[in-house]
This record gives sequence, structure tokens and C-alpha cells, in this order.
Amino acid sequence: MVDPTPPATSASADTNGNGTILSKIVSTITILILAISIGGIGGADFSVAYYHHEVTLVHLLTFTSWFGCSIWVTFIAGIVMFNNLPRHVFGRLQAKLFPAYFIFSALVVALSIMSAAALGWEVKSLGIILVTILMNVSYFEPETTRIMILRHAVERRLKTGHEIGQLRPSDPTKANDPELKALSKKFGMLHGVSTTLNMVALGFGCYWLNFIASLVGDK
Repeated sequence: MVDPTPPATSASADTNGNGTILSKIVSTITILILAISIGGIGGADFSVAYYHHEVTLVHLLTFTSWFGCSIWVTFIAGIVMFNNLPRHVFGRLQAKLFPAYFIFSALVVALSIMSAAALGWEVKSLGIILVTILMNVSYFEPETTRIMILRHAVERRLKTGHEIGQLRPSDPTKANDPELKALSKKFGMLHGVSTTLNMVALGFGCYWLNFIASLVGDK
């Protein structure tokens, strides 16, 4: 069964989605500016003495929401969907999932920075996490999706893309089509960078989780 979705529809949806993403980036940057500002009064009596418990609760909720979501999307959801959906269906679903995932991640990590700064904690590692997310949401995710849509169009012409659990067409002749190979190479590069950024964020997330655990252990 070949994916019947016309290329123009997907491209149009992607363009509209990018406009939404850009507006969310502006909101996220605004939140980050607020977080940096609050960091300057991180030790203020108002923040720590009167609302220490509430701010700590907000921090734990926002950080663990991002961390748990990242683990699920990276190591469970994507693998299960890839192994059970036709490649084009999987790609279109990921093209909807990842913008939402990165926007959600940016917002909750920005709130984590805000709350951590208010508690007087060093937030460099959280800042690095946010930078990697913003790089994905502003460029690598939409560009990867754009190349994927172009690749899907070529695969539809070749009457392939219905395979389940495969990155390439089963037919070697179709897999070695020059246009498809060029798009696949570019897609692989962009997807690799995006995945690496996501893994870097998770690495710093593990570091921050250990920091939180050490604070709990000292109580």
C-alpha cells in the first residue's frame, strides 16, 4: 500500500507549522529573559524565605516533566512507531510530534531555569539544555521535516515508502535512485545533528538530576 498523501498538502502544513513555531520561540525567549532577571535576585528573601517550598515544587515539576517526556520520546515512542508503522505514515506523525515536543520542552525548561535561579542555584547546565532545544525548534527540526517531505515525494514517484521498520526501499534500484540518495544523505545529516542535540540535552539533564539528588541526600 503506497502512501497517497499529495506533496503539496504536506508542504503547506509544514509552512503553517513553522509560523506557529516561530511565535512560540519568541514566547520562550521572553520567558528566558525573565528567568535571567529573576536569577539576579535568586537569593532574595521574598523568593526563598517565603515561597521556597512552592518554587522548589515548580522546579521539580517542570524539570521532571521535560526529562520524562524526553526519555519517552527518544527511547520508547519513536522506536515503537518506527517498527509498527509504514515509513511515510511514521514520518508524517513525527513531523507533527516533534514540533510539539520541542516547544513543550523549551517552555518547561525555561520555567525550570526561572525557578532554579529564584532558589539561587547555578543554572548553566539548564541553559545549555535550553539552547539545544531552541536550536532544534528553530532550525534543525523544520529543516529535517522539509527534506523529509521532498524525499517522500520522490519515493511516491518510485512507488515506495510503505515499508515498515526500514529506512530505505527494499528494491535496490529504487534505493539507489540519484535524487533519493541525495535527499536521504541530507536528511541523515540533519536528523543526526538534531538527534545529537537531543542526546546532549539528556546528558546535561542527567547531570542536573544528580545535582537535585545530592540536595535531597544532604537533607
